Amino acid sequence: MTYRYQPLILIGAARSGTKLVRDLIAHHPDVSKIPYDINYIWRLGNEHLPHDELSPDMLTPQIRRRIVRYCGRHSEGNAVLIEKTVSNCLRIPFVHAVFPEAKFLHLVRDGRDVVESVYRQWLAPPDWRYIVQKALTFPLTLAFTYAMRYAWQVWIQLLTANKHRSGTWGPRYQGIDQDVGIRDVLEVCALQWKRSVETAVRDLKYIPEAQVMTLRYEEFIFNPRQCFEQIAAFVGINPHHYSTLNLQHVSSENIGKGFKNLHPEQIALVWPIIRQTLILLHYQ
Repeated sequence: MTYRYQPLILIGAARSGTKLVRDLIAHHPDVSKIPYDINYIWRLGNEHLPHDELSPDMLTPQIRRRIVRYCGRHSEGNAVLIEKTVSNCLRIPFVHAVFPEAKFLHLVRDGRDVVESVYRQWLAPPDWRYIVQKALTFPLTLAFTYAMRYAWQVWIQLLTANKHRSGTWGPRYQGIDQDVGIRDVLEVCALQWKRSVETAVRDLKYIPEAQVMTLRYEEFIFNPRQCFEQIAAFVGINPHHYSTLNLQHVSSENIGKGFKNLHPEQIALVWPIIRQTLILLHYQ
């Protein structure tokens, strides 16, 4: 099955700013977006797996057709379609097998800020407004099994909204359920970020260089217009529209706040897990 748009796959760990970047990129008149994470679509045919780490050998022609067809519904005839599902960090070769011509924009962010943000999200009560809005987009005939599992996870969140609860939030790496059973939630958040970032960095090396761009969240926040020019050149669209984009809500307020919101004993749990990954990403 072919497609007439340029797929732009935004790769980034959970709470790395992917929603903000996706929505701003999609303000361009030549860019459409899929407005929610669609893990349930990427997991079609593999719903039985307890994790999100799919490999190309799990992709059949039928599954590929279903994924491409669903994504195409959002293209609106535009030149570029941007999609971001945070679990795609764990399965880039699979995504590339679905969309061989896709461009991959890898958004990286300081793990100290990410882990603290994920921790708050993990312990937060369910956002019912978001859940209802997302539920309305669920293609039950395509992803019934995933929908039921998602509903169960939300129910578990509601019943056990504390740091000792069962269930998980965000990308499911292999072994996450075991980690939840024996580790503090904050440690699991750190491991989730580490696995997401390191897997993405490793697997993107095998994608043709012309199809990959790395973007630092902090650079985007402090110099968004220059970053938009780079992104526009990367996907082949006119950058002029971004020069007039209202960026008043792009704020640096949360940069560097992550560890400031954690107690010393919490930092002691997280730091040994994320330190080497921060070095890999050239964060001090």
